[in-house]
Amino acid sequence: MRQLPTDDEIFLDHIAHFVPDLEKAAVQMKRAGFVLTPFTRQQNRTLEGMVATGMANHCIMLDQGYVELLTKVSPSPLSDQFTTAVHRYVGLHLIAFATDKPDEAFHRLAAEGFSPVEPVELTRPVEDAEGTTHTARFTVMRVDPAKMLEGRIQVLKHHTPDIVWQTRWTQHPNAIVALAGVLISVDDPETAAARFGRFVGCKPERRDNRYVLPLARGGCAFATPVDIGTFLPGSQSHGGQPPRIVASSLASRDHGCTAEHFAKGDIPRLGSAGSTYRMPDTIGGFVSVVSEGAAPDWLS
Repeated sequence: MRQLPTDDEIFLDHIAHFVPDLEKAAVQMKRAGFVLTPFTRQQNRTLEGMVATGMANHCIMLDQGYVELLTKVSPSPLSDQFTTAVHRYVGLHLIAFATDKPDEAFHRLAAEGFSPVEPVELTRPVEDAEGTTHTARFTVMRVDPAKMLEGRIQVLKHHTPDIVWQTRWTQHPNAIVALAGVLISVDDPETAAARFGRFVGCKPERRDNRYVLPLARGGCAFATPVDIGTFLPGSQSHGGQPPRIVASSLASRDHGCTAEHFAKGDIPRLGSAGSTYRMPDTIGGFVSVVSEGAAPDWLS
């Protein structure tokens, strides 16, 4: 299964939950049937050598995309942003889009007025199944946070996919296999969708009471808090006011298996037979589970 985009494709690559207590969040996700990568501190590769980012993570690698649990481990400009974000709410604060052409992406961000910082060469050590340590490498383009108030929105290119997506980490007992979409709460969905469209170089579309940004894989949906309440009943009482990233959509090969494991992980369902779940407070946000190859109602 192809993990990375080619040519002019843009993929929804991963999302991140900002969590103050990474250990507790990891325990709950394991109970819910997810396999997690080992605890890893992130570093930037610079001309002066390796520099700590102040952040660390566990990842949930999927057949398509992944989910990150991200926390602060030391002071830095990036971890200061984390602190500000979790003061608003614990949950989804990062969306990363994948490209095969980082130079073109950087120039587009600059031309569209997003004030990108110089591309960061992000690295993290990763062991293979035999215990040999490799360096996972990513070129990450971040922008002035004031330009994208919905969260840490970035574009990246993977240089070492075989190291990052190891089979031993993509086989989840709960049958989750892919990241399918992201739902974002905003006051003005049309304006926000147009801005995200300029960010990734794709054209948004209007769908009834929301705007959708379809990508070559996955996508983003934008709606007001009131309209999001029609998709996710009760969501307005969790997580604060817009703008905020409210929910992700994850694809499952077996809904019954997913529901069984989520119950063990104290991830409650919204409604007795629905496919949307509220994540524990230590993790934050909502998850809409769809069948493999499908999209959630709010994205279709």
